[in-house]
Amino acid sequence: MNLFQASLSTGLFMVFLGLPLLLNHSFSSKYAKRFPRSKIAAFVTMILGTLCFLILHVGNLSDADFGMYKVHITIFSLLILGLSFKYLPDFLAVRGFCILVLLFSREALDAAFLKEPMSRLFMVSVVYIGIVAALYLSAWPYRLRDFLNWLLAKSTRTRTAGAFITSYGILLFALALSY
Repeated sequence: MNLFQASLSTGLFMVFLGLPLLLNHSFSSKYAKRFPRSKIAAFVTMILGTLCFLILHVGNLSDADFGMYKVHITIFSLLILGLSFKYLPDFLAVRGFCILVLLFSREALDAAFLKEPMSRLFMVSVVYIGIVAALYLSAWPYRLRDFLNWLLAKSTRTRTAGAFITSYGILLFALALSY
């Protein structure tokens, strides 16, 4: 992933996240409130996060980085995936989404590392906020439910957050096109 792709995908994700909040309060609140405990979202995010981890990280381990244990790490990761569905099914969608955010963050920060345009800092700032949020929510996933209940309680909050997220996503998209 290069800086253009990282900025573009971050901007598009922010627009994808903010536009439903901005345009339609009932639509966004209906699906946003279901997300933290959704079994379908948990299945998709956890499987996708595990596959990305195994393909992108475990698959590229060298012998100096415990590459001789690729099979063990793969089995252990799949065991954790299966056991998490059995013993920790609550808020698993939030944890799976946090896994995806952290995996994407590494790729995005690697793409922006030591690059010339100072505008890359707009993307890097959002990525670091995402890292902090992902670490916090992976430890306390019920806090996302509480935050969504607070955010969606008033339509002005929802639309203001949607407007900010969407406009920042458009800014990142425009900056990506300027590289």
